[in-house]
Parts: sequence; structure tokens; C-alpha cells
Amino acid sequence: MTMTEFMYYLIAVLSLFNFGRVLAMLLGSDYYDIKQARKAHRNKKSEPYQPLISIIIPAYNEEMGVIRTIESVRKSTYHNYEIIVVDDGSKDNTASMVREYIRGLTRHHTTGYLARRARSGLLRRRFVHVPDDKKRTVLVSQRNGGKGAALNNGIKNYAKGDLVMVVDADSLVHRKAVERMVAHFRDPNIMAAASNVKVIPSKTVLGAAQRIEYLVSYRMKRSLTALGMEYIIGGVGSTFRRSMLLECNLYDTDTMTEDIDLTLKLIKRYGNKQFKVHYAADALTYTEHVLSFRSLVKQRYRWKFGRFQSLLKNRSLMFSNRKEYSRQLTWYQLPYALFGEFVLLLEPILVAYILVVTLQYLDVTSMLWVYTIVSSFVLLMMLGEDSESFRSKVGMSMILPFVYFLMYILTAVEFLALIKSIRMSKTLFSKERQEGSWEHVERSGKPLTLPV
Repeated sequence: MTMTEFMYYLIAVLSLFNFGRVLAMLLGSDYYDIKQARKAHRNKKSEPYQPLISIIIPAYNEEMGVIRTIESVRKSTYHNYEIIVVDDGSKDNTASMVREYIRGLTRHHTTGYLARRARSGLLRRRFVHVPDDKKRTVLVSQRNGGKGAALNNGIKNYAKGDLVMVVDADSLVHRKAVERMVAHFRDPNIMAAASNVKVIPSKTVLGAAQRIEYLVSYRMKRSLTALGMEYIIGGVGSTFRRSMLLECNLYDTDTMTEDIDLTLKLIKRYGNKQFKVHYAADALTYTEHVLSFRSLVKQRYRWKFGRFQSLLKNRSLMFSNRKEYSRQLTWYQLPYALFGEFVLLLEPILVAYILVVTLQYLDVTSMLWVYTIVSSFVLLMMLGEDSESFRSKVGMSMILPFVYFLMYILTAVEFLALIKSIRMSKTLFSKERQEGSWEHVERSGKPLTLPV
């Protein structure tokens, strides 16, 4: 077999494999929607479920956005919550800003409440009380120890809720996100759930690329949940049962992605058949896109290398036949996480080969087919995403002709992050403890208006 024939068959096999995966993702997403609609219908006839939820906001040098994050939580339609902001030894004004915010919030709401009651003639001595804003919004300060340590402190020593939601201090939650997330935990077998993270729209090319990427990847999470293959509960709005977190000894702090590590740790302890790792598609949260190409590579390197660390640490799950684990996870999804990185490493060679063949034979048919398939896939994902408004879908459809090229920008980012991970691979097998740390990327910090 010549090299040309080998490349041809390699591309054909990979293309067929990816086509099958895409088809499975599309069907799985629809199955998830049908299943959740039936569950929501049943829940309407059930007794109210309103457990206390502890919302932990870990923060390190987040003076730019931490107040707007707290504000977004306080606008929630779900009222049985507590907010615990854990300042991890910030060097800026994060702690003082939060402290002053809480004082002002309590003072404003107390006087406003009493004034309204007095004007309405409803104020009586026995009814006078101080609203619980101060009680349920607290600031915890600690020495710098990393995000995992901040979360552990907040959960172990301050949280009282049956559920724990983690909200990054540079992100926002939809006003109905907490209410909808709690509703999913009515199912006692759900042990952890991810929210539907949206990238806030912007007019930049990099912003558009990340927005489409998040939409597609989170749409695919529906399939992973439906097929029992989800293993990443991370990002804004990640929610867990506090009892299970405590039994698992909370977050470990020896990987760069403590959230992936924690999810695998929970699966390892409880399995993923009886207890579910879930995706709450209707619980919307928001994050700003990364502003620069360099910062995006930095972010994706942390995600990628941290996943390598977590998979190595929990490698006993790989190809496991234990009955508490689904084969889809242990025999397909986890191995695919590594196989996908190998294919990514070949990406420049495969793309170069396709370009050479296209120029050599002056035949763009193959390129057009790939372009059409990718664009159609994104279009189907977009149309099926009920969390996006009609206006939002129209806006995104305007950039649909450029989606193929936007995806290649992100592929370049992922490739560079992979190369950096390979360069650092020796540390994966190092006996030295590798502490997790804060990794910041620049955000605009501008005032934002979220959808109603």
C-alpha cells in the first residue's frame, strides 16, 4: 500500500467514524429532550421540592466581576439559598468590595423593608425583623491555597445546604437557573449536574467562535447524559449533593482541573449506573469569552493537561468491567478522550494532505462536502437548542457560512494546547505533588444584561 492510499483510507475511516459519532450525538440529544419533557410533566404533579442550596463563589483577584456575579445569584427566582463567597487571599480589592457590598445590601434592604411596611400601615412591633440577606450572604477569607482549597473550605466549614452549586466569580447565572437546577435533583439518583453554559455574545471573531463552540459542545452533553457517558461536571453552576462530596473528601488539589477530577472521583466511588452524572440543559449560566488568542491557548492548555492528569489519576476506570460503571463510559468515552487527542495531533498532516490533493487535481468537491457537512451539523445543533431564542438563532445563522473557518481557529488553539501538554508530559508521571492553582484569563468586566 502506497502512502497516498494509506492517507486516503485513514481519512475515509476517520470521516466515517466521526459521521457515526455525530449521528449518535444528534439522536441522543433528541432522546434527552423527550426524556426530560416527560420527567418535567411528572414533576408538576409532585410535592414541592425546595431544599436549601449553598452557592459557593470562589474568588481570587476578582474585583472586576465578583459583585455582578453575586447580584445575578440574588436575582434568582429560587429563594431557599445561601451565598458563600470564599476569598482565596486576593491581592486586589475583592474582599473589601464584597464586605462593603454585604454591609450596604443589608442596610439598604433593612431600611427599605421597614419603610415600606410603615407606609403601608402593616408595621407592628411583633412583625419587625431584619431580613436574612446578611445571614445568607457571607464572606470567608483565607490564605491563598488555590481554587480547590477555597471550595473545600466553603463546603466543609460553612455550607449548610443539601445541594452545593459552584459559581465562578467572573460569571453569571440566569434568574431561573438555580430553581431549574434544584428541580433536577428531585431525582434522588442524580449526584452531580452541569449547567448549560452560554458565551455572552460579542462582535469579535474569537468571541463568535467560542459562542458556537459552547453551543455545540453543550448540546452534545445531552447525548452524553442520555447515553450514560458524561464524566465532566465543570464550569459555572456545577451542582452536587453535599453529603456525597463530604463522603468523597471533597475536591483534591493535585490537578489543574479540580472539577474533572472530582467528577471522576464521584464516579469511581458511586458508579454511574445507579447514581447519575447529569446535564441540566434548562439551567442557564453565562460566561464571557476569552479575549485574546494567546489567553485562549493558555486556558485550553489548563483544561487539556488537567484532563490528562485526571484520567491518569483515575485510570482504573478505563476499560473497567465493574457492574456499577456503564460500558459506554469505560470502554468508549474515556478511551475516546485520549484517541481524540491522537487524531488532533495528526490534524495538520491530514489537512495538508487534503489541500495538496485539492490543488493537484483542482477538485474542490471533497472540501465542499466537508464544509457542507460541518455547517449542516452546526445548523442542526443550533435549531435544536431550545435554550436559544429565535432572535439569537437568527443572529448566529448570520455567521453560519463562516462556521467551518471559525472551527479551524479553535482547532489551532487546541493543537497548540496539546503540543504544550506533550512538552509538559514528564510532570504527569512525576512523584512530586502537583498543586492546582488559579489560572486567570482577561475578561472585559463590563456591565451585562442577561435574557429574561
